[in-house]
Amino acid sequence: GGFWKTVDAGENWTPLTDQLGTLSIGAFALAPSNPDIIYLGTGESNIFRASLPGMGAYKSTDGGKTWTAIGLTNTGTIARILVHPKNPDVAYVAAGGNEWSYNINRGVYKTTDGGKTWKRTLFVSENTGIAEVQIDPIHPDILYASAHQRRRHEWTYIGGGPESTVYKSVDGGETWQEVSSGLPKGDMGRVGLAVSPSDPTWVYAIVEARYDKGGVYLSTNRGET
Repeated sequence: GGFWKTVDAGENWTPLTDQLGTLSIGAFALAPSNPDIIYLGTGESNIFRASLPGMGAYKSTDGGKTWTAIGLTNTGTIARILVHPKNPDVAYVAAGGNEWSYNINRGVYKTTDGGKTWKRTLFVSENTGIAEVQIDPIHPDILYASAHQRRRHEWTYIGGGPESTVYKSVDGGETWQEVSSGLPKGDMGRVGLAVSPSDPTWVYAIVEARYDKGGVYLSTNRGET
């Protein structure tokens, strides 16, 4: 477990987070404008019986040599972190929430001050977290997020529900609207998202769904359909 670094194309690796209170890492992101700035989210977001919750988010400004806790301690699991392509103080966190129980701290969180404070801008319910958040590389005010309704029990795993869907923001993640036209109707599971770097009007979604409706979906109009 933990977060590791290599400087020789993978021949050797150095652990960077052994001093933290958890080795369960959910996501990380380097700031495109300054790769010495790293945002780290703890809590494994891929749900297995052996998955461990995290302790929130951390930040490094020296390439991972030292870390500072930056909050979100009750998010349970962090599935994705994004940093604004030009402003390293602006970052987004997709919080999946607890694996085994409800969690009121699920959602999309945004910081504009480098993690000193966070604002939750998207919350679906205590049973539905955010599995993915992606940004338009050319128009960074446009973002996409996928909600995932899930719950692990001792006897089963409920991997989807009616609250699983896709959201879009056009104001830098301040507000969100559902964009699900063309996606499977009814209960969906986890949805993975990717924005084409060569043409960000193209957005891909890989979807879990019932009745053989799961698969890869394509939008050529920034997620509208």
